[in-house]
Amino acid sequence: MNQPAASHERIPFLDLFRGFALLGLPLVNVLSLWLIRTPENAAELWIQKGLYFFVEARFYTIFTFLFGLGFYMFLSRSAAKNGNGKPRLRLYVRRLIILLVIGVIHQFFQSGEALFNYAVVGLLALPLYWAPRRVNLAIGVIGLLLTAGAGLKLLTIPFLIVLGLAAGQYGLIQAVHKGLSSLRTIWAVSLSGTVIGIGVMWRVAPAEPMPSFLYSVEGGETPPILQAALLLAHIGVATGPIVSVFYLSSLLLLHRSRAGARLLWPLQAYGRMALTNYIGQTVFLVGIQFLFLKTAETTYVVSTLVSLVIVVVQIIFSHLWMRRFRFGPLEWLWRCGTYWKIVPIRKETV
Repeated sequence: MNQPAASHERIPFLDLFRGFALLGLPLVNVLSLWLIRTPENAAELWIQKGLYFFVEARFYTIFTFLFGLGFYMFLSRSAAKNGNGKPRLRLYVRRLIILLVIGVIHQFFQSGEALFNYAVVGLLALPLYWAPRRVNLAIGVIGLLLTAGAGLKLLTIPFLIVLGLAAGQYGLIQAVHKGLSSLRTIWAVSLSGTVIGIGVMWRVAPAEPMPSFLYSVEGGETPPILQAALLLAHIGVATGPIVSVFYLSSLLLLHRSRAGARLLWPLQAYGRMALTNYIGQTVFLVGIQFLFLKTAETTYVVSTLVSLVIVVVQIIFSHLWMRRFRFGPLEWLWRCGTYWKIVPIRKETV
């Protein structure tokens, strides 16, 4: 039986998680938007390997899981607010249809975008909201093990979303609020798995540079360097969930200290504007390509530095925006469309 989410207020650690997930997305997405040369020196090669080891299939996993958790929160809060224990499905369906439209438009510029898939899975998985939490947990875990183990990144999305739903049903949010007594154990186990997984990736990673964007070979034999890159990507997807758990548990541990909370504080506003910033990253990257790069190739160093600058600019903008407004620009439009009315956006001044 589903229990309503604890509060209708913002949940800081979820905004923190979303903000953290956004940090890594442009570093990977830029590879499919720009023409990146195969590394030509040691610095570029180390950046390429670092993306495989620490970024690829790590941050999208967090983003997708959080969508599933948000799926549960929206429906459970709607049920609590409705007073009869029944969520307002019309709002939820309208919310996802709007996201579907945003995703369709976004796909014209970013072929690897996730919003379209989230909306489709969110609609198809709606009946699972009423399924027993054990059923959802089993579906999520077994499905994720099979798809991630097979290196099928796209197919992990439905199961990560169902896992997020199950986490909500099991009271993850309330557990974190209460301190999550098993957090250090989760951190230690996920750290061990992360070290082992990245150690395996280190062993199979070729010494020579790999293609910047993986592709399949039609007919003929796949070049050895491409085989090695595909194997590395496969292992990255397989180990992605446990590395993501390590990242999130590390964030929670760091956030417990005053100094750690101050260090992570800039990510709060960044995460509150997750939709705006996610779309904004594509706008920046596509705009830079159209205005400056056009069809010219660039390097891993340039793409990485530009991605980091975009993140810094977005964090600063998010902080300044959220000082005056209750929602990000796209979040506000999404909310107005969901409730079919103009929602106040400015913060009330005292």
